[in-house]
Amino acid sequence: MMETTKTKEETPKKTKEYIIVRSYPETIFFYPSMIVAFIIFLLEFLVLPGIETADPAQAAVLRSALGTFFFAVFTFNFFIVAFDFGLGKTALIAFAVIIIVLIYLLLRTQIPELSFGLDWPEITASMEFYFFFAVLVFIHLIIVYIYSRIDYWLISPTEIYHHRGILGDERRFGNAQHAHIEKTTPDIFEKMLFLSGDLFIKPETDPHIYRVANVFRVNKKEAEIRKILSYVPDRRLDL
Repeated sequence: MMETTKTKEETPKKTKEYIIVRSYPETIFFYPSMIVAFIIFLLEFLVLPGIETADPAQAAVLRSALGTFFFAVFTFNFFIVAFDFGLGKTALIAFAVIIIVLIYLLLRTQIPELSFGLDWPEITASMEFYFFFAVLVFIHLIIVYIYSRIDYWLISPTEIYHHRGILGDERRFGNAQHAHIEKTTPDIFEKMLFLSGDLFIKPETDPHIYRVANVFRVNKKEAEIRKILSYVPDRRLDL
């Protein structure tokens, strides 16, 4: 009697049938300011009272340094939201700033009067300001997250589907495999902070080009979309 050896067959990996793409507003990039504000609040609440009791002058210097640091982070966030910093533009700005600083340092050695009015700024804020700023941005991010659950794009091998709003307004575009998908990452800081970029969707059955802004992990999303659109299903997917 011959013994038969059973080999375990590998289960083929199921092809993903669709992918959901969500857009986020520019205000999500304020989350570094929220984190810094909350950390400064904790320092103001837990650490600074003890330092102020032991050495009020040192506490004042530290409070000013924390305020200046928060202002610098908030300014950085503000410019990210307000402007697009492409690679070329960012390099040009950095080069210009370096040149200006070097020229100033060179002239300062020749003209000591240039140093007037350039002392370290004293920027302070109350502990309550940092707390409520962090809470306000956190609540905003929660609302943004909830809204992204009801406003999204769904891409399958057979069609592109856009769901909008609580009432479920929707658009369906057929012939998804002939749609044109393009990815852009116009801002290097946005890509660094959120790994984000923009997707442009041009359905074959619609003359418009739709921009899906600030897509999280946009490179992975684009690769998954192209993989899905290259898959030919045996049946139409009812989504």
